[in-house]
Amino acid sequence: MMFEVSAKQWVGSLLLLAALLILSGCGDTNTANVRNSPPPPETKVSIAFQPAPVTSMQLGTRINFSAVVSNDASKAGVDWSVTCQSSNCGSFTAAHTDSGQPTTYAPPSTLSGNVFTAIIEAFATADHTQNVTSPLTVTAFGSGLQGTFVLQAQGVDSGLQPYQFAAALVLDGNGGITSGEQTVNITDQTLGTLVTRPDVVTGGSYFLGPDGRGTITIKTNDQGAGVSGTETFNLVYLSPSQALISQADSTGSASGTMDLQTNVAGLSGGYAFVVSGMDIQNSSLTAFGGIFNVDSPNTISGTGSISDQNLGGTLTQNQTLSGTVSDPDPLGAVTIDLSLGFATGPVQFTGYIVDARHIKLIETDNTSGTGTSSTGGIAIAQGAATGSFTSLDMFSGNYVFGILGVDFGVGLPSTKTSVGVLTSDGAGNVSGFSDTLFQGNCVQNSCLQSGIPGAQVSADFTGRYTMVLNGIGRARVTPNTFTPAATPPFHPLYIFYLTGNGSEAAVLDAGDLNVAQNYASLGAGIAYPQSAPPFPFTGGYGFSLTQQNGAQLDGTGQWVADPNTKTLSGFMDTGAASGSLVGGSFASAGPDGRFAVDLSGSGFAFTSPSTSTLQTNFYAIDSTRGFFVETDLTDPTSPSSTVSLGYYAARTPLCTGCP
Repeated sequence: MMFEVSAKQWVGSLLLLAALLILSGCGDTNTANVRNSPPPPETKVSIAFQPAPVTSMQLGTRINFSAVVSNDASKAGVDWSVTCQSSNCGSFTAAHTDSGQPTTYAPPSTLSGNVFTAIIEAFATADHTQNVTSPLTVTAFGSGLQGTFVLQAQGVDSGLQPYQFAAALVLDGNGGITSGEQTVNITDQTLGTLVTRPDVVTGGSYFLGPDGRGTITIKTNDQGAGVSGTETFNLVYLSPSQALISQADSTGSASGTMDLQTNVAGLSGGYAFVVSGMDIQNSSLTAFGGIFNVDSPNTISGTGSISDQNLGGTLTQNQTLSGTVSDPDPLGAVTIDLSLGFATGPVQFTGYIVDARHIKLIETDNTSGTGTSSTGGIAIAQGAATGSFTSLDMFSGNYVFGILGVDFGVGLPSTKTSVGVLTSDGAGNVSGFSDTLFQGNCVQNSCLQSGIPGAQVSADFTGRYTMVLNGIGRARVTPNTFTPAATPPFHPLYIFYLTGNGSEAAVLDAGDLNVAQNYASLGAGIAYPQSAPPFPFTGGYGFSLTQQNGAQLDGTGQWVADPNTKTLSGFMDTGAASGSLVGGSFASAGPDGRFAVDLSGSGFAFTSPSTSTLQTNFYAIDSTRGFFVETDLTDPTSPSSTVSLGYYAARTPLCTGCP
């Protein structure tokens, strides 16, 4: 017989059975078999980034990180840490935060290369075994410099002997140097004399910070180059095609330029050149220059060429010049072999081509320490103007010139600086204003009456110029009347090697025509055509500086000029210090482009510790660049004992919002 139980009856039966079991348990005094439910499992402390962390950033920016801690009854919060392969991994605004609250991370201000990798770590304060990590890549601005660059620097080595450096380097745009070649003239520690060291560049790196300041490190297999084969320079970025550099290692102290190479064509036509350094055979400082005319392939026949030498303050003029020029190598380097009328031996240069007009020169005939001389300088193409300088009016207009040289007025040679603005009327007359400082020449009344060392001639001048009217482009300029007058009289001679009306000229400081030779000197420099006024001084600039007080200081840096407050502020890097503050105040430029600037800051190592100031005159070439020269050498109230020469140029920011 089939027995059916409805679903409702079945459920009821189950409930009855459960009730009977419960009642049965309650009536039993033996509790050995009673089982209580286990407690819920303990929930551990945990931590997670919220929101998801950023994994890449640009140098000079800051980013926020936050993390949330769960199951922390103590509400202890978050501890922050950063690790990397460097001694400086950056920093947080707060190393501890509450759960969910942000901290701001700032990377190091400078890097050894273009890319920096760090690990950001967040720890639950209540339990450091609970943590989360996130990789972070910081990228600098190496892409601002890419291509083949020609570098040149001049100064003194660690033994205060003349030092020249030139190179062509291939920069990859990501902080690496892929190849290159270089030439260095420096004292060989074994031979104890100046020698030329040509080297293949095997690698290296470079770094650019957001404010345009950075470094470049060059590696070779020559253990005698730099420090165990590695050279380091500070740099300040001006544009994708140019930077200013200064020595940053113990090799010595030097400054110069770094220019993008845009042409490697062979040489042809006339080139104005000027170099300075040491004459090996005569053991004397020297400067020489001239015009060499490549008038047929690889040949300087002598036609349309000329040379002049200043050897230790003695001028030898209108000498012959002939020679040969090689084809450029893959990095744009040429070998220039010259026979000069004043030289007893052959003179050889390696020329690193920058573009169709500019070549950086370094003398290379002294590989054994017994060569002709050890010099460096520039060559500037005359191009279509070659051979056309047949009348006085080929030299006319306003020029701003800067010259760094040597004063032989007393005992040991000391530094001479000269910056000025010169107007040529195209008919044989010149006028202008210049500041010329002789560091050790005690001949002016300020020295004789008060014992302040050095001489300074800062005055308006007039004078004459003559030209070799055979088309070569050599102008002999003699500013001979100064107001106020120098005592004893000052009669400098400058030789301008012209490259075309309205184009820059190479300049040889040929010394002083004064028979008494109170201002015996030599030097080398360049003169730029000056634009028409006004000359605004506003915005961001890069600068380089050479300062002398018996030792030498070379530096590069950047500052920002505020035309409203007439103040400037920035930072300077030297071989001895990095990121030193510089600043100052300035006056408006006059119609000749000249204006006074009081510079101050810890970057100027040779200034008085109590004031750390430099009084300078700036000379604007145009609205973007100019020279400046220190003018307080013989200041009766606060003589500086230093002389300085600098160059400044407007700089392009590396990014939107970059300084």
